Amino acid sequence: MVDKALVLRKLAELEEYLGQIREYTNITIERYSSDWKIQRIIERTLQIMIETCADIAGHIISDRGYRIPKSYADTFRVS
Repeated sequence: MVDKALVLRKLAELEEYLGQIREYTNITIERYSSDWKIQRIIERTLQIMIETCADIAGHIISDRGYRIPKSYADTFRVS
């Protein structure tokens, strides 16, 4: 059975990360390109968000007995 509490916790984490990354929605390409700290913050936050989504997908895949993904990206295509 899908652990509802786990999925809800992961979704709450996604909301938190989304709020953090929203702080950077109005920066220009020029500022992004010239500031390695901003690049790192945005890229790492996106990476964490993708990993969180993959964790949720992996939990559902395991619970439903779906095939094992062939790659990280395949995690989002398994059915």
